[in-house]
Amino acid sequence: MRFKILVLVLVASLFGVSAAMGKGKPPKAGTGCKPSVKVVLAGVLDASTDPADGDTSFTMVVKHSNRHGRAYKAAGSATITVDSKTRIRRKGAHNLGALAPNDRVLVGAKVCKGDLKDGATPDLTAKKVNAHPAKTS
Repeated sequence: MRFKILVLVLVASLFGVSAAMGKGKPPKAGTGCKPSVKVVLAGVLDASTDPADGDTSFTMVVKHSNRHGRAYKAAGSATITVDSKTRIRRKGAHNLGALAPNDRVLVGAKVCKGDLKDGATPDLTAKKVNAHPAKTS
């Protein structure tokens, strides 16, 4: 009886060790990296940019950012890529074609923390884009 329990415990521990051996640490940069951080950029849509529904990106002038977006603010502008998962909001519309030149935009995106080293500005794929019409004086 004790021998059967001992064998069962040994076999169970071997499965636990083999499962743990198959996994490694995630990469610090690139695809599937950890940790990923949120970059928040605020500014205006470029005056020469009027995105259509079929477009996959737009250019914005960055005026404010969170800590992780400092390099984009220093660069002055950023090209933001959108995909089918990007949530876009502007005056009740939910498509990229609703954005107009000089709109105020707030963009949220996730990027690898390792890719932001030394002031680098990797491509951003937006998770969320909130836009409002330009202020009139």
